[in-house]
Amino acid sequence: MKLLVKDVIKSFATGDRVVDTLDNVNLKVEKGEFVTIVGPSGCGKSTLLSIIAGLEKPTDGKIYVDGREVAGPGPDRLVMFQESALFPWLNVLQNVEFGLKVSGVDKRSRREIARHYLKMVYLSRFESAYIHQLSGGMKQRVALARALALNPDILLMDEPFAALDSQTRSLLHAELETIWEETGKTIVFVTHNVEEAVTLADRVITFSARPGRIKKEFHIQLPRPRNIETPDLGRAINRVMEELKTEVEKVVKEELDSDWAVEESALLYSNNCRMGSGL
Repeated sequence: MKLLVKDVIKSFATGDRVVDTLDNVNLKVEKGEFVTIVGPSGCGKSTLLSIIAGLEKPTDGKIYVDGREVAGPGPDRLVMFQESALFPWLNVLQNVEFGLKVSGVDKRSRREIARHYLKMVYLSRFESAYIHQLSGGMKQRVALARALALNPDILLMDEPFAALDSQTRSLLHAELETIWEETGKTIVFVTHNVEEAVTLADRVITFSARPGRIKKEFHIQLPRPRNIETPDLGRAINRVMEELKTEVEKVVKEELDSDWAVEESALLYSNNCRMGSGL
């Protein structure tokens, strides 16, 4: 077993009250597995990723990697966020090299490693470009190359493609899947997008509304590469959506009128909901 999340609880104190974010989360991830976590807003998905990375400490519970307890950040775990967080004063190659430079890798070696991963994400001819010259999808590919260059055992991805258009996102899904198969990395991928979760994962973990608990696991035993238009994939997506529907309704009821309800369909929103009406 590569990763073990054991009895993790996370609470935050806000003023005179305590907010429970995660409640008794238990998760096992095998080496080389691609796991996606999907759930409604505010259910603690990103918080769990930060705890696994060692960037936050759980209120209770423990994280183990290869049987060793996680006490803080480490080179075996790396987080890729929604924002690429690239340095605008560095070019593409220098951005990919940056973590290696900080780690003390010599210039010749880090340049060779950086170019290897830029080739893997199809950006070799853009190595001298600066960040403002890149599209959103290209920026995320640079961020992915930078993460892979550090060779983490576990890649933690926090909605890395959420801000991209659907066409670019689909292309990056295909690239990520190819890279995952080539490198054998263990990936834990957080997303709001059910289609994305099912298309990429070996296993989809659904979370309840806050406080976040693992509600159900879905093993996606479909051949790769996966096409969103195939009936089997569509059925798997609908099963996950159906499981999440009541959890999304709980969140929306907290934010909208109490008589709001999810329609009897696979959709996760109401067409009759008029945002801002009555203001």
